[in-house]
Formats: sequence, structure tokens, C-alpha cells
Amino acid sequence: MNIFRLVVTSLVSVFVSCSSGPLSSNLATSFDYYGDTVLLSDTVALANLLLEIESGSDSVYGTFSAPITSICQKKGCWMDLDLGNRQNATVRFMDYGFFVPMNVVGERAIVCGSITIDTLNVDWLRHKAHDAGDNDSVIALITEDEVSYSIIATGVALKQIGENIETTILNDTHNHESE
Repeated sequence: MNIFRLVVTSLVSVFVSCSSGPLSSNLATSFDYYGDTVLLSDTVALANLLLEIESGSDSVYGTFSAPITSICQKKGCWMDLDLGNRQNATVRFMDYGFFVPMNVVGERAIVCGSITIDTLNVDWLRHKAHDAGDNDSVIALITEDEVSYSIIATGVALKQIGENIETTILNDTHNHESE
């Protein structure tokens, strides 16, 4: 296991040293991967991807980083990211095939996936608010659909916080596959 971590850390150092932006200062940082492995050297400025969407593209695929503002507290099956433009994006995971830890709000996620502009209906927004732990009075204030950025991630990389960070998957009926 220690040899594996050494190899992963070495490879990450090589990928990170080739990237630009805030990742280049983290040469010795190790990452945990969820879904497909994210090639850190493919990371581009989020603003460039958003500009493509705003210029009329239906969907843009890319790898970018952004701070996590909220995570599903039932399973880790969605997260919201701060896009840096006074907007958030909801990230869901390809084919409901992986989840992220529920205790990494405030951390920076490196996400590989497809970005679109989507209309989130009231039912989904209320469900999401419930998952995030909002109380009933906050949930009741959600009365209109919301047009926002939506991301279907194929992979997520998170900086390792500790040796034993794990995603807790609850054996309940919490499921967003059909949403």
C-alpha cells in the first residue's frame, strides 16, 4: 500500500507540475479519485469553459477545479460548486456510478465532465435542499424552477485530507437515478 501511495504521489506530482493555475503550487499533494481517474494535466480555467457555454455551445466537456459549497448529506450523490461568478453549479455523477465524501465542503474539487445550462425543477430543488440538511421553512421558500449550470461528472479528484477518508454509503432508498 505504501508503494502504491508513493507511485500515485509521484505521478500526481508530474501531472500537477504540467498544469497551470492554483494546482501548480501543490506539487506534493496526493488525491483521492472518485469515478474515472482525472488527468490533472488536462485542467483548464473554468472561466474558459463557461465562456464556451455562454457563446452558444449546448455542452462543453472539460476538466476544471472549483470549491465545493454543498454536498448531499444522505449519500454524497451530488455536490454544488462555486463557479466564481456569483453562481453555483450542481454536479451529478455519471450513471449514478460513484459518490463523493460528505465531509469535504469547502475543499477544492477537480472535476472532469460535461457542463450544460439546465432548468432544475422545484421538486428537484426541494429534494436537494432536504439532502443538504435545510430545514422545512427553507425548503418551503423554494417555489420556482431555477436555470443554472449543471455538470455530469465522469470523475472527481479531491486532495487527500487524511489517511482514512471514506465515503459512507447508506443502505437506504435514497436514489437519484431517475431524476
